[in-house]
Amino acid sequence: MNVTRRNFITAGLAASAALTMAACDNGGDTTGGTGEAPVEGALNITFIGKIRQENFWNAVESGATKAAEDLGVNLTIQGDPSGSNTAARQATYIETATTKGENAICFAALDANTTDSALQEAMDAGIKVIGFDSDPGPEARNWFVNQADPNGIAVAGLDDIAAKMTEMGFTADKKAVVYLVSTNPTTPNQNTWIEYVKQNYFSDYEIPMNDDGSIDFDTAKANTKAGGYTVADAYAHLDVRVDPDTEIIYGADDYQTSKTQVGNTLAANPDTNALFVLTTNADAAVYEAIQEKGMTETCIFNGIGVPTDCAQYLEDGTMTTVVLWQAYDLGYLAVNAAVAACNDELAEGNWVSNLSGTDQVEGVSTYPSEGHVVKNGEIILGDPAVFTVDTVDKFKS
Repeated sequence: MNVTRRNFITAGLAASAALTMAACDNGGDTTGGTGEAPVEGALNITFIGKIRQENFWNAVESGATKAAEDLGVNLTIQGDPSGSNTAARQATYIETATTKGENAICFAALDANTTDSALQEAMDAGIKVIGFDSDPGPEARNWFVNQADPNGIAVAGLDDIAAKMTEMGFTADKKAVVYLVSTNPTTPNQNTWIEYVKQNYFSDYEIPMNDDGSIDFDTAKANTKAGGYTVADAYAHLDVRVDPDTEIIYGADDYQTSKTQVGNTLAANPDTNALFVLTTNADAAVYEAIQEKGMTETCIFNGIGVPTDCAQYLEDGTMTTVVLWQAYDLGYLAVNAAVAACNDELAEGNWVSNLSGTDQVEGVSTYPSEGHVVKNGEIILGDPAVFTVDTVDKFKS
């Protein structure tokens, strides 16, 4: 286990900040507003992401750290130092935070169910739980910071592929074959995006909802497998493969599994024309699989990715766009929301954070000054940020 406790660290100077990895009881270091010790009387927040030592999550942590500096709180970042993580480890981190009596926990779920009990115990102890990136579910958090409108992510990816396939000459009579690439069948955020892909791709598909406003994924799976839906006119030239058991490509959270699974799909389906990637962990694997199968002239991909990591893929045209958000801002907003929740400043409607009115993608887009939409317990960071070869350097890290 690796724990980083900090209150003051400038994101841009993280590498040179005066922080030393001390052999503390918790396996990490403890620093505060001066860079030396926690601030007495300040809010204490534990921050638990999915993984560490990966560019996307490094940016998330940098944003969270900057928010802690700006807001004067003590921040503990929990995670496996090797970069990997498991839902079971996450549960342990939550239990540690509860025992310590933290004021808030910021949490990105690896699994929708494994950590529910630990999170509920934290809430019962009076700790504010702020989900972010991947929702643990309404029953296991107070608020959820959603990185982008999930419908916007689906539309951005589908529309980009639709435009590119039109350029390549595909029509309703000659459809382009499109696959979705995800991590695991139980990953909440990616399953949510898949539902919105289906809702847009089909003109008559409705996302099944539970009484608490969450998506009923079991019913969604059954409905999808039953089939019989009509493709929307805008995507009539696309054949998007959405069967959760036999068509969606699951590559877990690692490069090699992703590459194997994508490679197997391309080998079995050499007529594949596009892949919509829903995880940053699979971009390199998808790119290399397309290269190795000799399909660079007939198959492209787009989707969720770290723009700076995808620069080469964008430059040679194999990847068309990166559909993302500012990971740095996601980490920042999660901590900002945790502080607001502790101060009873969050409510349905609109909430003005420190990010409101600031640049999302420099020179391209700005967060609305009137604040973030807050609806059904979800706080929307903003619209998806679409990065191209011309704006790839605008990703905040």
